[in-house]
Formats: sequence, C-alpha cells, structure tokens
Amino acid sequence: MPTSTLENSADPAACDALGISVEPESPNRRLACAGALSACLHLALFLTVGLATIESMKPSAAPELRLYLESQDHGRDEEHDRAGPLAAGAAPASSSSEELLSAATPSRSPGVHSRPSPAVPTAPSADAAPAVSGSQPGSAETDSPAEEAAVVTTTGASDSEAPASAGPVAKPASVEVPRVEQSVLTRWVMQAAQKLRDVNVRRARLSLHHEGREYVASLERRPAADSMDIERMTVEITTQQNGKRLRTWLQLKRLAFSHFAQLVDSWDTGVQFHDDEIVGRFHSNSQISVGYDRAVAPRFLVVVTTAARGFTVATADGYRRDDEIFRGGFATQAGRIALPGTFPPPVAAQANGGTPGQPFAHDTRVTFYPDGSYGWRELAGDSPEHRAPLSTPAYILAARHTTLCVRGTVRGKVLVYSPERIVIEGSLRYAHDPRQSADADDYLGLLSGKDVEIGSPQVTGPGDLQIEAAVYARRRFVVTDEDTPRNGTLLIYGSLTAGSLSATEPRYATRYQYDKRFEYERPPGFPLTDRYEVDSWDPQWREAEAETSEEGSPPSG
Repeated sequence: MPTSTLENSADPAACDALGISVEPESPNRRLACAGALSACLHLALFLTVGLATIESMKPSAAPELRLYLESQDHGRDEEHDRAGPLAAGAAPASSSSEELLSAATPSRSPGVHSRPSPAVPTAPSADAAPAVSGSQPGSAETDSPAEEAAVVTTTGASDSEAPASAGPVAKPASVEVPRVEQSVLTRWVMQAAQKLRDVNVRRARLSLHHEGREYVASLERRPAADSMDIERMTVEITTQQNGKRLRTWLQLKRLAFSHFAQLVDSWDTGVQFHDDEIVGRFHSNSQISVGYDRAVAPRFLVVVTTAARGFTVATADGYRRDDEIFRGGFATQAGRIALPGTFPPPVAAQANGGTPGQPFAHDTRVTFYPDGSYGWRELAGDSPEHRAPLSTPAYILAARHTTLCVRGTVRGKVLVYSPERIVIEGSLRYAHDPRQSADADDYLGLLSGKDVEIGSPQVTGPGDLQIEAAVYARRRFVVTDEDTPRNGTLLIYGSLTAGSLSATEPRYATRYQYDKRFEYERPPGFPLTDRYEVDSWDPQWREAEAETSEEGSPPSG
C-alpha cells in the first residue's frame, strides 16, 4: 500500500485518545494508530448490530399488519351514463341464445357498447367466476373477459404472530345500470316476451352474449287473471362483473287497446287534425296529417308515436312550431301495432239480452239507466222495451250481421260487442264520474268487428256529445253527416282505437281525454295488443345473495 494512503488514514490525535504511544512522525506510530482505529470501528459496528437484533425479538416492537380486500370495479362506463337512450337501430346487433326455449330467443339484439376493463395483475380469487369465451348454440362467437379477482393489499401494522382476523365487509352499494344498457336489455326482453306470448309459454330462461359479456334473463309470464286484468311478466336479469353475480328486476305489462287515448291504423284521404285536442297516449300506424290557421291548431299533450317517418302539414295559414302542436313530443318509426282481424265474441256464454247465453239476433236499441239496469228493444216493430239488471260484469252481444244502438248512463262493468256495427245514438256517461270520484267503478267498452258510428244529428240532437268508454272499431270510426254545420264538440273520455277515421268537422270539434284507470284495468273482455312495455324497473345492478328467498320472485318492497 502506498505511504501517502497510510499517512492520510492515521490521525495522531486519534492514537493519543486511544492510549497508543508511538513516536511522532514515526512510520511505526502511523501504522499502529491506523490498526487500532480500524479495530475499534469494527467492534462498535458489531455491538450495534447485536443490540438491534436482540431488541427486534421483543413481540411488542414487531410491525402491525392489517389486511384489506379491494375489488377493482371498472364496469361502470361514464360515457354510457351520459349517452342517453339508445336510438332505434343505432347499436350493432348481437346474437342471443336460449337455454330452455328456442322459440323465445330473439335472433338479433342490439349490443351494449362498453369499454374493456383494464387488467388487474393479481392471482385469481377462488370466488371469481370463470371467463366465458367461445360460442354457444345460436349465438355469435364472442370473447368474454375474465372476471377480475379480489386484490389483497397490506398497510399499517399488526401482530407478527398471526394476521388479525378481517371484520365484516360492508355490502357494496348498488350500481346504476347505464341508460344505453337499459335500452338494449329492454329491447331484448321485449322481443323475448312477445315470442313467449306467441307460443303460449309461461316461463323461459334466455341468455345473451355480447362483446364478452353474458346476461341471463329468467322470464315468468302471468296471464290476465280475469277479463279486466292486465297481463304482466316478471323478469330477472343476472350478469357477472368483477367476480360478483349481479341482478336486476323489471316488470312488463302487455298493452291493451284501451291503453291508448287514440290509436289509428290507416287514415282516410283528406282527414287531418285541425281543431282537435288529445290528452293521452297516441299512436298511428301510418302518417298523420295536420292543418292549422292563425286561430286554431291541433294539440297533442302527450307523446305521439308513429310507425311512419313523420307527419304532413295539409293546410297552413300562418306559422306554428312543431312543439306547439306536439307538446308531449313526437317519435317516428315506433313500430306498427297490429289490429286483430277477427276475434271470437267475448264470453258468449255470459251474454245478456233476455235469454242468458244467447246474443241478440236482431238489430236492437240498448239503453243504460243510472240504477244499474238496462233496457232493450228491437228496432223493427213496436215491441215494448224489456228491462233487466246488469250482471257483473255484463256482456251485451250481437249475432252476425246485427247492429246494436246504444245510449244512456252506465252503472256497472259492461262490454257491448257486435261483429258488424255499433251506433251511438246519444251520450254515454258513467253513473259515477271517475274525474270526480276516486271510488268510481263503472266501465264501458264498445267493441265492433267492423264499424262504430255516431248517429245522425236528427238522432243525437244538437250540442255536444260525450262518450265515456273504451271504443274499438276494427274497420272504421265514423261521424255521420260530418258536413253538417258546426253542432258542438265530440268529447271522448277513455280510449278510441280504429282501423280508420272519417272526418269529424265541421259537425264536431273533437276532444280526446284518456281515462287513467285503464292503466290498471280494462273494460271486461277488451282486446289486448301484441306489445309490451316496462311497467316498473329499479335500474340498479345489485349483488345477488348466496341464497335467495324464492327463485323467480322479485325482492319484497
């Protein structure tokens, strides 16, 4: 070793402090000081390490360890929450498959646009569901991302002997179903519901695969319990996300024709809305025509849907904005609602008309009375009127090629049916006005396989004509002598469905107001459409319990 290094490493003052006596400036003195200093440093280091080792063996000084379980939730797509309802036909189609019922499987279904979850580099959890990949019969081959496992992390301090037992983990909060996903699932379930009805199946279990995500829907159809009930369907949808099984519930109801303030299949040429007001759901299977001037314009106060691409303005004097006419909104290409071509006479065995179980065989005038009775008299001849109390419900039926003429005040639940023609000869009112009394329980349905007509002015008399009923005219709803100078207003409180409509003006301006009771009950035997809609849905994904109270039943409350 060079001398210059030894000289720099030996401090005479340090040697003196250690009690080493050597001659100053002597090489031996420098070497002795350096060796002694090195030995002392090594001894101090040894003692320090030893003391630290002994101290670390005390249990009270060990670092405390706490365990936390974290689930990485990347399933929520904020862009979807902001996207709004899915536009018709906007989403790419995705094949679906069914486990129990092939007839109830929609062949194509719009997909859910979702970003793939970022990978989490952890060991798989024992509770995590296996990844779904490949294809199943009837479905397009898609890859489903593996469910993300729980992540174990450490922080803080704990006993070194054993990790502290984890306390109860709070149930995770529910996650809102993004609106785009709601729309896609709703369309899928609607298609399945209609197919279940077509094949008359009560229960089915369906699966949908799209973009690596699997949804399973369990559907249970509940047919109408009686002639006034509404058919409903309960649907449970489950999926896997982040190793958890999630579920949501919804209920559908099958729409009756009485659910619409007005529903028209095809419009007569030249018929337009002018001095008309419609309060309630409106649907047209064809393009509607409107006309307005500086004083008068039609008013649709609830959303209007049409199977057509829009509407036409037939006549216009001045300027009107669309939202002045369609105040509740206007939705195009909403799909056609088919009107049944024929249907059997409702509950013919319970017919009323003098001889129970037999329909009226001749043209007859029927008058309703506020005491809950009705009278009937054949139009031909001079026979006296017969009277009888109305049963509950009451079915007044006509034979083929028979016309029924009706008027009066209805007390009870009544359906008037003719395969041919019904003529309204005067106002039809309820004994208990549902707009004034919450307990009103009177219902009237007018159901014709062909036409429902408003009698001539000589029959109905001057002034307004009020009809409180659900009206179904498979072929036409006709106002006789519509060219008669202004006579009053035709007010329909309830519902009107028709294959087509005649003009009403100038004889009548028209006002249609929906009877809100029809959302929950229909007049006895009133026909149902082929369409379902969501009746209730709490759109939240909730973690499914390990054990459920009853499969196929929605949670209470």
